[in-house]
Amino acid sequence: MLNASFVRTAGERDRIYVKRSDETEVGWAFPSYGDAPPHDLIHLVVESAFGLAWGFWGRVDAGADPGVIAAQANRQGGPDKYAGFGEDLSELRLAEAVANPRWLAEDTSLGELQEQIFGHCRDLGVAAPALLSKERIGQVRVVLLRLARQWRELAPKGALQVSFDAKEPVRGFEQLRGEPPK
Repeated sequence: MLNASFVRTAGERDRIYVKRSDETEVGWAFPSYGDAPPHDLIHLVVESAFGLAWGFWGRVDAGADPGVIAAQANRQGGPDKYAGFGEDLSELRLAEAVANPRWLAEDTSLGELQEQIFGHCRDLGVAAPALLSKERIGQVRVVLLRLARQWRELAPKGALQVSFDAKEPVRGFEQLRGEPPK
């Protein structure tokens, strides 16, 4: 199982430190979103919830280094700039489709979130996840709101620890639902 530590430090770039299931490690910095939780944390939750084993976090667990890939993409540009993530990017596109809705906007209903996901899937040319339902969306929102609160409480410095199980992502989501990250 992959373990990720999302580190928040006021006045500096936030960081992610990862220990992959094979015990190798990787880390990268990203611009701070302030009180909003990191986009990659949202990815971890939704990829677990919707059973995406080969989205962003499955690729990180398999050896991808997002910091190196992002730097290469910035230099290269163009439609194939994220080729460092592999040849078949369909599940990575699906991961983006489910990570990009307005999960934390209190004025967005579960039905609106579901429609946003369907729209993002259409735009990216991928099928919606099989586990997509208003019930599952509600469960995801509860977890994300809890993690967002914990992220805000880390100021000025602290870390959230979460796990991703690439072999059984849904099992990892059930753990996220039942036990607050340490």
